[in-house]
Amino acid sequence: MEQIKVFMEEIKETDEKEFIIRDGSRITIGRFSIVEKNAAHKNVLIRLRFYREEDRNLLRESLKVMTRGFLRDGTFFKVNIIVSDEISTVPFTELGYTLEGILVNNSYQDSVIRNEYLFGTDNTRFNQYREFKLLAMDGEKVELKLSSPENAEEYLAYYLENREYLKPFEPHRDQDFFTLKGQQKSLDENYKHYLNGLAINFGVYLGGKLIGKVQISNLVYGGFRSANLGYALHKDFEGRGLMQDALKTAIDYAFEELMLHRLEASTLLDNKKSQNVLKRLGFKEVGINEKYLYINGKWQDHYTFSLIKES
Repeated sequence: MEQIKVFMEEIKETDEKEFIIRDGSRITIGRFSIVEKNAAHKNVLIRLRFYREEDRNLLRESLKVMTRGFLRDGTFFKVNIIVSDEISTVPFTELGYTLEGILVNNSYQDSVIRNEYLFGTDNTRFNQYREFKLLAMDGEKVELKLSSPENAEEYLAYYLENREYLKPFEPHRDQDFFTLKGQQKSLDENYKHYLNGLAINFGVYLGGKLIGKVQISNLVYGGFRSANLGYALHKDFEGRGLMQDALKTAIDYAFEELMLHRLEASTLLDNKKSQNVLKRLGFKEVGINEKYLYINGKWQDHYTFSLIKES
């Protein structure tokens, strides 16, 4: 694999506060400014603008060089970076950064008001993050892996293979959704929801092939401790107990790791296969939700089921 090189250059007459990021060909790929230095608390706050957001490897290397530069001599222990909410979050988490906040309506550019993300890491986390592994769990038959933009090609193949099959069960999809760029965008949004604690999207794998998906969404804690469970399976892998195994694994994770009290799942009225899977897992029918979800171009009624941890 070809080594990626990036360089940081100070912009003249900015008193070491403004820097340009260049790639190995000396092409400008971004810039960053030092918003605040706090010598007493040994932290620095940076605002980063990266022009090649689609190149995650280049972004990752730029973050690595920039962060190492601030932490290596011991002047700073903590680094915080403010970035656009459109940037890929994966390179940050791969390097030990955590999402520490969302700055609402914090940026005005090209007549658009946008949110910004605040990421942070420290010397200990950055230097110990030698190997990054996304959340993954093994069932008896299948494996569940947290979805990320790095899996865009797998998800594109899954959706292209099941485009007509899934159409009656899912919301309308624009043509862009069935492109690599569309999948990268969708998976990036899913990953941001994961970082924000809103939802967890898993891919279901059998022998290394993506054959389905499971989503734990609308996560609510406090006195409610509940979430919604969604799922779909590749048309060529039905009738083998694979989705039941995937859901059982996800349910165990929701109750034991997330410490939820209740899960809710809904199916179209005529989707008997899905209803039977839920019943075999112990879900009980709650009732009919009229015009519950906008599926395949129209509002449709759904049976809603629930599962309580104690049951």
